[in-house]
Amino acid sequence: MQTLDDVQMWRGMKMIDADGDKIGTIEDILLDRQTGEPAWAAVKTGLFGLKQTLVPIRDAEATGDGEVRVPLTKDKVKDAPRVDPDGELTPEDERRLWEHYGLTDYDEWQGEDRTRDLALPGEEEDRAGQGEAAGGNGAPAIVGVRLRRVVIVTAPTGDTEDR
Repeated sequence: MQTLDDVQMWRGMKMIDADGDKIGTIEDILLDRQTGEPAWAAVKTGLFGLKQTLVPIRDAEATGDGEVRVPLTKDKVKDAPRVDPDGELTPEDERRLWEHYGLTDYDEWQGEDRTRDLALPGEEEDRAGQGEAAGGNGAPAIVGVRLRRVVIVTAPTGDTEDR
């Protein structure tokens, strides 16, 4: 399992399959709200990089050649359900993704969003009005989707300008 620190530099890197074939370019990382860990990557795919596909990164590894290898085939990723790069995932979208990749650890859940204490960009705005569940009884809020998109912005060494 990768940590957030592990994947900080993956944005813009090439994702390859188990055979070394190029899948696409990593755009964003999605955190699993249940675990707080990086779980999926949003990858630009297709001939001109116009499509976006979510790929599980649980067993992914950086190769040292500016690539991230996943233990999947390019065809498996190519056939994955497409997602709207600017839209929000629905629980149905997530379920279809988990089923497509044969992952069995997806289920409806509620409880603590473990990504809230990671000091992510925009976190303060996200917290406004996000207190206890309706009714103020201290019960955990129900979270509709398990994945949370995180845009990781990195600047090369010596570059102080925000991107």
